[in-house]
Amino acid sequence: MRILLINPSMNMQKLGRFAELLEPMPPTGIAYIAGALVAAGYHTRFVDMFAEKLTADGVLERVKRFNPDLVGMTVLTPSAPTCELLSKMIKAVAPNAQIVWGGVHADVFAKDILRSGVVDYVVHHDGEETIVELVQAIEGGTKDLSKIAALSWIDQGEPVTNKGRALLRDLDKLPYPAWDLFPYHRYGLLPFADIDKPVLTMTGSRGCPYRCDYCSLLHTGKVYRRRDPMKIVDEYEYLVDRYGVRQIGFVDPIFPLVHKDLLPLCKEIVKRKLDQRCVWLSETRADRLDEETCRTMYEGGCRRVLIGIESGVDMLLGNVNKNLTTEKVRWGVNNAKKAGLQVVGLFMIGMPGETPEMTKETIEFAVDLDLDFAKFAITVPFPGSKLFEDQWQKTLFRDDWENYTTFNPDPDLLIYHPEGYDPELLVKMQSYGLRRFYMRYEQVRRQMTELKTINPKMMLYGIYGMAI
Repeated sequence: MRILLINPSMNMQKLGRFAELLEPMPPTGIAYIAGALVAAGYHTRFVDMFAEKLTADGVLERVKRFNPDLVGMTVLTPSAPTCELLSKMIKAVAPNAQIVWGGVHADVFAKDILRSGVVDYVVHHDGEETIVELVQAIEGGTKDLSKIAALSWIDQGEPVTNKGRALLRDLDKLPYPAWDLFPYHRYGLLPFADIDKPVLTMTGSRGCPYRCDYCSLLHTGKVYRRRDPMKIVDEYEYLVDRYGVRQIGFVDPIFPLVHKDLLPLCKEIVKRKLDQRCVWLSETRADRLDEETCRTMYEGGCRRVLIGIESGVDMLLGNVNKNLTTEKVRWGVNNAKKAGLQVVGLFMIGMPGETPEMTKETIEFAVDLDLDFAKFAITVPFPGSKLFEDQWQKTLFRDDWENYTTFNPDPDLLIYHPEGYDPELLVKMQSYGLRRFYMRYEQVRRQMTELKTINPKMMLYGIYGMAI
């Protein structure tokens, strides 16, 4: 059984002047799928369309050369049109190849996707066990797919979804992501998250106990599950030894979430002297960052935290069920800085109920916090989130998926803007926020002499992105 996994690229032209600010990131989800297939003994290969700068025709050439029996794709909402195009092209040149999609977008729209005729299967939620069982069934020639939990497929011409699969509780049973198959030397994180390279990503948990309305994890990740701290360090050490990794990014929505796991994790990193060989960063919430937590993280090799702040207006945070206040944000940011951690603030503008005056308040809040980096993303109701469900019920449903991006330079194609908030002004406010935050003397000095994360090329592209 020959299996080809593909990480499709979105239409980068949709990002306009912001396109050059992106770099390929390690696709952790499909890397876990690859790991499960390799561990099960299947001949597996991987193509990263974005990282390798391939066109659709370039991907097709890889398909022809490998001649797979099954092709799997991870589907992000903005890349869904590319996935559909690739699936059609693959069906034309390799009609016997079975095509399977996974990811939140595929999970939400499984039946519509199957009705399109270009996809044979959709794998739901944790996909490692499901994909192996599916491959075993195809290889064995079985006609009864109804017993494979968490699978959608076509039965007698109609899409059906089998019973759900219990979420995997023991995440440490999973094989490591098969990074050997990936062009990992090409990967980075976002410009404000790169500290050193090579860089790879890890997960210390899955799911999230919080219920923010804008988060697509509401659909697939309601149950929070965490790994054994010692097993996390084992993988950390493996990545450092095997791949020469100098930076690890934890891609959990919040890491660390459970305080009692943090101390043994960091102590073990220091005990194995991994803190001298590799640094790490994670995304977290400001209200998790007490002084002891921040100090322990720094001592254990963490050097930067990404905080989902979202807004500088308490009312707007309440509107999206963030369960956070600006006062608590100040507390967490101050604790992180005091411990020596660099801080990235992740903000959303154009949130439900927002006005231009509130956007300015958020931008000034970012400046006043004296953050090291700030990202101002235009709010998008991604499929799987409560915000998406609310908008779907209130307005005409839009399936121009490639426009579901947080840096959309075309105001006429914005997926969402608050009532009464002119979309052209919202796009201008995004550029204003970047200028206001980064084009200050102290911030330029810090970027060039202390942080040294954003290289001159990125700085030029960033200035161009601000110029509107």
